[in-house]
Amino acid sequence: MKKKFRILFAVPGLQGHLGPSMAIAKHLIQRGHTIGYCSGEPARSFVNKFGIQDFFSRNRYQSMIMDKKTLVRGLFEYWINAPQVYSVAAINECFQEMMLAVESFKPDIMYIDTYDFLAVAVADKYHIPYAHGSAAPIAYIEKDIPPLGTGWNINTPWLNRLKLIPIAGMAAPFMLRAYLNQKRAIKAIDNHWKTSNISGVSPYLYMLYMTDKIEYPRKLFVPQIFYVGPSILEPNESELPDFPWGRVDDSLPLIYIATGTLFAGHYQDFYRNVIKALSDSKFSIPVQVVMAIGKGQSIEKLGQIPSNVIVVPFAPQIKLLEKADLFVTHGGVNSVNESLIHGKPMLVVHWGGDRMEMAKRVEYHGAGISLDVDEATVGRIRKDVIALLKQPRYTRAAEGIMHSYKRCGGARTAADLIERLAETRKPILRRKGSPIVLEDSGNLPDVLEI
Repeated sequence: MKKKFRILFAVPGLQGHLGPSMAIAKHLIQRGHTIGYCSGEPARSFVNKFGIQDFFSRNRYQSMIMDKKTLVRGLFEYWINAPQVYSVAAINECFQEMMLAVESFKPDIMYIDTYDFLAVAVADKYHIPYAHGSAAPIAYIEKDIPPLGTGWNINTPWLNRLKLIPIAGMAAPFMLRAYLNQKRAIKAIDNHWKTSNISGVSPYLYMLYMTDKIEYPRKLFVPQIFYVGPSILEPNESELPDFPWGRVDDSLPLIYIATGTLFAGHYQDFYRNVIKALSDSKFSIPVQVVMAIGKGQSIEKLGQIPSNVIVVPFAPQIKLLEKADLFVTHGGVNSVNESLIHGKPMLVVHWGGDRMEMAKRVEYHGAGISLDVDEATVGRIRKDVIALLKQPRYTRAAEGIMHSYKRCGGARTAADLIERLAETRKPILRRKGSPIVLEDSGNLPDVLEI
């Protein structure tokens, strides 16, 4: 009988981060392991639904990541603002929250969201092996790959390097200040506390919830990195929002539009432009449009809704993607992965950050078109939607990525790797020459260094 382990998840209380981690946690629970969650209080009810009672609030951390200064479009803005948000006092409070969770739960290992560098430091303090999980593209810098968060053209590497010089020079003081703030907070708590990995890649295990078919052509990979395929939390039928399926005309191409809730306020003009662009009386192709505008957004403020457009706060996304011909999305990683696992092309109308990164990768691999929300005029929306519906190359590219995704185990494979880390407490490393995409976790002995 396999030994059962205590595994603590440190994940921001945001749906885009909670969903992939919970899909993995469900597999681990089914195998008899005890799971704890350390997250913002908004995540408590979500976690409790899956029978997880060991929940530890990180409200100070949640308020930091949701600060308006950190919810910015570009990397440079974040570099400037982060040291103000992540002050020594604030970091100290975040450490105390995380330390309380570790001391109470006493985990054998930890799962840490790749954006959570504060939890990494705490894991190091208690000498706990930890797996990194990331739905977003990998962040470390490679010579010919645009730095994450810039959105630069991968086909102009020399220009990118030139642009990076002044930006790095201006950002260095802010990055140094953020680094020193963490060091000061650590010293204030425990002068003997050592951490060697403030952020970046776990030395034990780093899992990416995609495949190389949606990544830029990277060459440098440390051996503890694995692409395991999308980790998607399938919704329960009872939890799906009510939806007027009777109004959907199955004889027409279906365009499904969803921009998430976190940045929905930035998409108000876009919603209005969509209605103008795709109205049945003005669009050149007869289409059915379903638009989910997010919690708290007013449908009435959008004006008169055409007969071929259905507007709702929330929609059953997976079921609509099964029927859709085109997905118009904000570029959230989970939404992009859900679209690609169904082989659907996308118009990615992004608002900077990792959403822009996913948009650029979708466009690079031919599975859709990238469009900044500020450039999403009525004319541009019409033009891009017509191209995506009429040119089959976009669907073929999306289906190619779909086949890559479906060969992978996703959450199940991630759970296998986490179990192995718990058993060995040693880095999980690929053999030299073995594939970085782990399509079958059943052949781990052939892939891993023993």
